[in-house]
Amino acid sequence: MTQSHTDPPESVSDDVTAALEGYDDTQLRAVIHYAQRLLREHPPLTDAIESRPGEELVRTEDHGAYTLAVVERPDETGRARGPFAYRVAWDPAREEGDGQYRWHYLGRLHGEAEESA
Repeated sequence: MTQSHTDPPESVSDDVTAALEGYDDTQLRAVIHYAQRLLREHPPLTDAIESRPGEELVRTEDHGAYTLAVVERPDETGRARGPFAYRVAWDPAREEGDGQYRWHYLGRLHGEAEESA
């Protein structure tokens, strides 16, 4: 087998990279098939995101590695009600545990509050 000149993604461990580089075409196709089956079993991030306390999820948009979430705060009035945009991404567990969703505030969306009122 020839040496690969493809740079692996940073998110793939060195162990996995080394194993894959040693596989032949048949083995690589089997790995791809297996990975595709695993992907089908995992719900999209947009389906797994739930509203946080005090907020209602207005809509979500899947952007691959993250989801854009738009929320409103129904108990608030005026500008404090929203809508507000967040980038939500899964942060896998670093040590022990199951990981968690990280919400990164992007800002208040202008113009949408007037449209939905």
